[in-house]
Amino acid sequence: MKPYIHIAACLTAFILLASCLMRPETTPGGRKAALRPLPTTYPFIRYEDNVLQFPGGRTAFDSLYEKLDTLLQTGRGHVAILHIGGSHVQAGYLSHQLRTDFASLADSVMTERGLLFPFRILRTNAPQNYRIGHTGHWEGTRCIKPSGTDTLGIAGAAVSTRDRNASLSLSLNLRDSVPFFFTRLRLLGYATDSTALPYALHDGDTLWARHEPATRSYFIEYPASCDTADIRFLLPGGTRFTLTGILPENGRDGITYHATGINGADVPAWLRCTHLAQDLRLIRPDLAIFGIGINDANVPADRFDPEAFKANYRRLIALFKAANPHCALLFVTNNDCLLNLGRRYGKRTNPNTARVAKAMKELAAEYGGAVWDQYAIMGGSRSSALWKGKKLMRPDRIHFTAEGYRLIGDLLYNALITDYLETNEN
Repeated sequence: MKPYIHIAACLTAFILLASCLMRPETTPGGRKAALRPLPTTYPFIRYEDNVLQFPGGRTAFDSLYEKLDTLLQTGRGHVAILHIGGSHVQAGYLSHQLRTDFASLADSVMTERGLLFPFRILRTNAPQNYRIGHTGHWEGTRCIKPSGTDTLGIAGAAVSTRDRNASLSLSLNLRDSVPFFFTRLRLLGYATDSTALPYALHDGDTLWARHEPATRSYFIEYPASCDTADIRFLLPGGTRFTLTGILPENGRDGITYHATGINGADVPAWLRCTHLAQDLRLIRPDLAIFGIGINDANVPADRFDPEAFKANYRRLIALFKAANPHCALLFVTNNDCLLNLGRRYGKRTNPNTARVAKAMKELAAEYGGAVWDQYAIMGGSRSSALWKGKKLMRPDRIHFTAEGYRLIGDLLYNALITDYLETNEN
């Protein structure tokens, strides 16, 4: 028997006991829904389909699970998860629910908070679980509408400034049950002059950043753990500084859940991010959760080309595999949604949703990845109307409410961890 099976067996026993104590009569789908308590008031949800599907091999997931076992059993090692997508991810509700769920695996198992970005500079919505304020004049761009000379990276967006009075203020822990801290703040980005340099004001001291050209980043070391930062910029002679992401780091073993999403982003939008490959090598994700597809499919049926969709995904997958050849790939299919066909035809159920699910299953078979069929789990065609009726989706029947996103997060977490437990038992 492999030694890492023992921890899975203990976790299984604990989870089953906890589920019996919490709500024995309300665990739809049986054991596969026992990890997080799930509501029983939504009969349209197909709890029995809340599983990971493996159309091909699963070697990468077996390696991921062994790494997770080592971490949970010994407290040593690091598991990096990267969730990439569009508006579902940018909102932050779904990804942070998953981050919170993973934290329940063991005390202090969640380590670094993961990727951050100052979305409010772009005058767009930002996750509610951290805050980045700013002063001074900034300009910004996103991968859906790249402009100027900005080169984008893993955040899919960039903000830049020439203003010597520009600053950023970071508050890491807002409305959080899981506190996060950092001892080093890594700023992804670049400047038009090598003399430009970020720095932090901290307890009356000035902490100067060190430039790391190999990773196109600057990092500021802090004397002790903290969860706030006051960042300024030395910009001599009108130098322009461009920020493409923030990584709060502490060097501890554990799980880091990175989430990167841009409203309206499709796969080609992410492929326009020139620095994405380099940033992926910095993070080296052990698990990639691909939630990109709903914007690719937001076209009339005769304009959606599944083969082109898969070809673009292959290019994106190649970047992840170059960063970590053992990265496990998890494809999240599109949710049931409406397609706006204009004044003449109005809004109709998007016929491309099922075609995206089929394409993702074919990609999973090709790469030995997994599929979480969100479309089937939420109830299939026209189920978005039922979710809206229960205030789990917004009136556009594309986006979920905060409650809906948290439910989706719990469902996905249960499917992934149940597969982990069952695999280690066999």
